[in-house]
Amino acid sequence: MLMMMCCSVIIAKSQTPLDHSVQLTAITQASPAQIKISWKKLSSATGYQVYRKTKSAANFGTLLTTVPATDSIYTDNNVVADSTYEYQVIKTGGNAATGYIYAAIKALPIHNRGTMLLLVDSTFTDSCSAEIATLMNDLSGDGWKVVRKDFARSASVGTIKTYIVNTYNADNTVKAVYILGHLAVPYSGDMNPDAHPDHKGAWPADVYYADIDGTWTDNSVNNTVATGTRNDNTPGDGKFDQTTLPSYADLQLGRVDLSNMPAFSKTEVQMMRTYLNKAHSYKMDSLAMIHQALIDDNFGVSTGEPFAANGWRNFAPLLGYSGTQSSDYITTLNTTTYQWSFGCGGGSYTSAGGIGTTANIAANNMNGIFSMLFGSYFGDWDNQNNFLRAPLCANTPMLTNCWAGRPHWFFHHMAMGEPIGYSTMISQNNDATYQTTNNYMTGGVHIALMGDPSLRQDYLKPARNVNVTPVAGGGANITWTASPDPAVVGYYIYSADDRYGAYKRRSPLVNVTTYNDSFGTDGTKYYMVRAVKVQNSPSGSYSNLSIGVTSAPVTIDYPYSESQSVNTIGNVVSANLYPNPSSDVLNIALTAQKAVIGTVTITNINGQTLYTKDMQLNSGTNNIQISVESFIPGIYYASIASGGTVKSLAWIKN
Repeated sequence: MLMMMCCSVIIAKSQTPLDHSVQLTAITQASPAQIKISWKKLSSATGYQVYRKTKSAANFGTLLTTVPATDSIYTDNNVVADSTYEYQVIKTGGNAATGYIYAAIKALPIHNRGTMLLLVDSTFTDSCSAEIATLMNDLSGDGWKVVRKDFARSASVGTIKTYIVNTYNADNTVKAVYILGHLAVPYSGDMNPDAHPDHKGAWPADVYYADIDGTWTDNSVNNTVATGTRNDNTPGDGKFDQTTLPSYADLQLGRVDLSNMPAFSKTEVQMMRTYLNKAHSYKMDSLAMIHQALIDDNFGVSTGEPFAANGWRNFAPLLGYSGTQSSDYITTLNTTTYQWSFGCGGGSYTSAGGIGTTANIAANNMNGIFSMLFGSYFGDWDNQNNFLRAPLCANTPMLTNCWAGRPHWFFHHMAMGEPIGYSTMISQNNDATYQTTNNYMTGGVHIALMGDPSLRQDYLKPARNVNVTPVAGGGANITWTASPDPAVVGYYIYSADDRYGAYKRRSPLVNVTTYNDSFGTDGTKYYMVRAVKVQNSPSGSYSNLSIGVTSAPVTIDYPYSESQSVNTIGNVVSANLYPNPSSDVLNIALTAQKAVIGTVTITNINGQTLYTKDMQLNSGTNNIQISVESFIPGIYYASIASGGTVKSLAWIKN
């Protein structure tokens, strides 16, 4: 690995990547609401600057407070439960060091994640049909609407990009792309992120598929100096000019590409089956593992860049202070399953110094889940027996890997339930939001995830045996077998008109194993049940949903419809709202004298109508559910009109 900057011998000897990492964890309490951020003190610190932002904010803004070097705790009392907060802590004095954490007090569950485009290499259409069906079930069960498209390996980069863009423009819920197999690899740039002159040119650039509106050109770069012609980039050759992203990535994207890896004894199809089966087992919470991380650092700060800070900084909010140890990468993972790992050393296309070779990985198991590797050459991953892709090909494969060092990656959002595809996207889009020491090649088009982009850090065992029984004049009765996870606090029920469509939540949190769904539109329905528990992590807590289990399709005739003509000839005797405040679903319990149609209307404090629906009321007790997830926090009024009677009740969205 060539140096991209000068550094003194004193620095190289006296510092470690840990000295460049502010390791953040959080302790939270609900009443009074409080998030306490803490970190390990660094000896050269003169103080610590603390910043805070919302998840969607572009930057951390103004300084929140300064903590003296003698302290290592910041207590934030200006927080509320159910909301998430992102913190940045910057050490002052001596060498630079930063830390990041995404914290919450019981963050709300993520019911819907958007649409996932599953692009399948047709090599696996038949050979891995059962495993791909399971993958689609798992994606759907994790809140993704799944749109699958199979392509031949001969399909061009332009064909695949056109499909992604057209689908995105037709459906604004598209959030992610999962490439399964060796579909066309975009190349772009005039670069050598590993600093080797013989490796300058175009590198694989899957992020091209994730950028919907950027302008990519192929008319200016003319470079054929690289040793391999694969990196040549000349005008009009189909390889793009851009070295950095022309605009932010719009989509989360990951690829599982196990092609051209003859060092492994299994065929590509066999390796794909093994990978998909392990990913499914992980999502079912069926893998025994140590929830810790290992770091195998063979660089230190010898180049002036603390590459292993990728591990020390990220692993603390995910696994805690004591959750990381220095250990040999291949021999340790051969016998013990660690959730996270990082390794770095001087590299080649098929090796990293002090770590091993692709042949070593082929001879061992990779009992890990999430990994980062860094070294020269192999970050350019589209070549035979590539070292970055090798862990995904092992007999017991890892599930993700990335080239983390130029630039650094940021995974702290995964502590609150975000998938690794989200971490990939923010790492690709990072310019100055997330800071590290000497962070070269930010925004580079080479930043890519090897593996399933939907993978999350924490899963729980799902419910089982979902059965749906149509009830004459009463909708549907859903029953299921409870999750064996002892920490489960309840279940949510969802339905969709299509097996892999967008599932809508039909219930509040229920703590029994049966539910009656009594309103909707008639037709064929698929029901899904997801268990939920409060997941505690070193970053706080959140409501973690299991992978959903789906029923067989069933035809339902509901007792009343979500939309009918108005015929108000009755009287509402009483009405109540719950929960109040509400965060996701507003339930209305009302009693009517007659079976008639009523109108439910929701207005804000300014009198603007935000929701109105005509609903059939039954004589006696009625229960109405309205999704209010999209409403901004504030005060609202729900009015129920029927037969000249209007009941109006105030409620709060939090």
